[in-house]
Amino acid sequence: MGLDKWIAPEKEKKKKKEESKINSQGISNSRKKERVKETPILTKHTLICPKAKCKYQKVIVKRILTEKDKVCPKCKGLMRIK
Repeated sequence: MGLDKWIAPEKEKKKKKEESKINSQGISNSRKKERVKETPILTKHTLICPKAKCKYQKVIVKRILTEKDKVCPKCKGLMRIK
């Protein structure tokens, strides 16, 4: 019952000031969220070892594959991307 009613209005004033700054710049919160959703952060890569005896498969979810990811852990050969 104490100071809650006095503290809450200050927080609301700060939020309103931040929102007014964002709106004055011409960028709304909804536009920021849309930009984040449009850019793909991670992609799914399926790697398969081409050697007939090995046939090892793995799925990696990364933005960019490295050379280490393309090496087969069983036969140390170069895997192909499916």
